[in-house]
Amino acid sequence: MSFDRYVAICQPLHYAAIMKQQLCTRLVGAGWVIGFTLSSYHLVLLSKLTFCGPNKIQHFFCDNSPLFKLSCSDTSLLWKADSILISFVVLGSLCLILVSYMCIFHCILHMPSASGRKKAFATCSSHLTALAIVYGSCIVLYAQPSEEVSLETNRIVALLNTV
Repeated sequence: MSFDRYVAICQPLHYAAIMKQQLCTRLVGAGWVIGFTLSSYHLVLLSKLTFCGPNKIQHFFCDNSPLFKLSCSDTSLLWKADSILISFVVLGSLCLILVSYMCIFHCILHMPSASGRKKAFATCSSHLTALAIVYGSCIVLYAQPSEEVSLETNRIVALLNTV
C-alpha cells in the first residue's frame, strides 16, 4: 500500500502505467509466498513441541507465547528463532514502508500548493495510523524475546492488534 501511495503522490501521471494489474498480482503473490514459506518453517518448529499438563490457553487466540509456556519441551531455541524470524519480517517490511513514506514526504514538502500538500497528507494519514497501531503492537508482541513478558500484557497488546 505504501508503494501505491508513493506512485499516486510522487508519480501521479505515471500511476496507470506503473500500477497495472500484473504488478499488483506479483506484489500480492510475493507477499503470500514469503508468508507461507516463513509460516511453514515456523509450523515445523512448533510441531516438535511436546505438551503435558493443562491444555487450555489463556489467550484470545493460539499465539506463540502461550503455546511456548504450555510446552514441556525446551523452548529456548524456539524463542530465539521466533524472535529472529519475526524481527526479520516485521522490521524488514517496516524499513521498506518507511523508505517509501520518506520519499512521499519529500515529494509532499516540495509541492507548490498548500491545498495539494493537505490533500496528499490526508491521503496518507489513515494508512500511517493503521501502520503505527499494527507495527507498534507487532514489535511489542513479537520482535523481542518475550519469555519474561506476562501473558496478561501479551493478551492486551494482542487484543489491540486484532481489533
